[in-house]
Amino acid sequence: MGNQSVISIEAVIDYIESHLDGKLELEMVAEAVHYSKYHLHRLFTETVGMTIHDYVQRRQLTEAAKLLVFSDKPIIEIAFICGYESQQSFSLAFKAMYKSPPAEYREERSFYPLQLRFILHRRTTAMEFTIQDIRLAEKKDIVD
Repeated sequence: MGNQSVISIEAVIDYIESHLDGKLELEMVAEAVHYSKYHLHRLFTETVGMTIHDYVQRRQLTEAAKLLVFSDKPIIEIAFICGYESQQSFSLAFKAMYKSPPAEYREERSFYPLQLRFILHRRTTAMEFTIQDIRLAEKKDIVD
């Protein structure tokens, strides 16, 4: 896969991540990044390993699960925040993926993500280690 393709998919992921609070469809994303929906669908699926629809749904439900566990917002509000048009459609999608309804998931207070943001490039510099950098851990290395 060429570097240009990776850059294009990174732009798609950036767009999706900044619009998780609304309805995201292939046509809308393709128009935003100036690709045909057919080309974008093929390129995204080939690069990420899932369709845009699946990625969006999994990311929205992951954000919903996080809100259910770490906030006191009503379920209907979380549904709207995560791009769903009704509590019923949200609850059906959530139960299909997490195998429990949103209210039950909230009671468990145990968050696990279905899909974290897909990252193609880590923009970090490579660190070089020598044998002198390696040592046994000491008590002071462990945070209280």
